[in-house]
Amino acid sequence: MELLQDFIINLMEMNPLLQHLGIALIGVIPFLEGFFGSFVGSFIGVSAVTSAIASFVGNWISVMLVIIPFNALFTWLRKRNSGKSGGFIQGRAKKAQETYEKYGVPGLAIIAPAIASGHIAAFISLAAGADKKRVIFWHTISILLWVIVGAAFGGFVGIS
Repeated sequence: MELLQDFIINLMEMNPLLQHLGIALIGVIPFLEGFFGSFVGSFIGVSAVTSAIASFVGNWISVMLVIIPFNALFTWLRKRNSGKSGGFIQGRAKKAQETYEKYGVPGLAIIAPAIASGHIAAFISLAAGADKKRVIFWHTISILLWVIVGAAFGGFVGIS
């Protein structure tokens, strides 16, 4: 936690380009993600719009780095294991399927950043068999909503 505090303090004193790169870097980190990146940017006095954009880009790239390879992995596993039952992977896939059926891709994508991580929600959606394009669409919408909320909140309570 102290490392993050020091990073934010140093971020306030950096030039604007490095500030935006730092905001994007915060957006990449699971559990901090776009909301916290845009919040920090607005809080330290960076424009809310550019904070949101930088944080969105960082968060979106990191979530795509989960979606693309894991979609390929799950597709391969489904082809390989079709007809088999039992085992660790099938047990985990069943749990992911139950969570997916309860909330769906939109619910997981939008709610997950508040309680866990969008990265985990993307993983669960793919493990449950959701279409990659649908997962990408809803996570893009979710990241956009969360960075707007974070930027607005950071600007509201931020340093003037």
